Amino acid sequence: MSNQAITAAVSQLKQEHIRLCKELERVDQALSVLGSLDGIGAAKPGRKAKLVVTAPKKGKRKISAAARKKMSEAARARWAAAKKEKTPAK
Repeated sequence: MSNQAITAAVSQLKQEHIRLCKELERVDQALSVLGSLDGIGAAKPGRKAKLVVTAPKKGKRKISAAARKKMSEAARARWAAAKKEKTPAK
């Protein structure tokens, strides 16, 4: 790459950096306003709002009777194999 191309790329990246910083500042301001309305993550003036994210609650998994039967048979087979290996030779 020539020096002109590198200089142009660096200049373009700096402009993009400035644009993104301004965008982040606007997002931070919006979060601070929304946080103060809700009382969640309310920020002091001049500080960034904290976004509180909670994980969705997971429901109880339902397993079919056939799947439970396969699982219990597999467990029995594992226990039988383990018991067989564990049996001491006399």
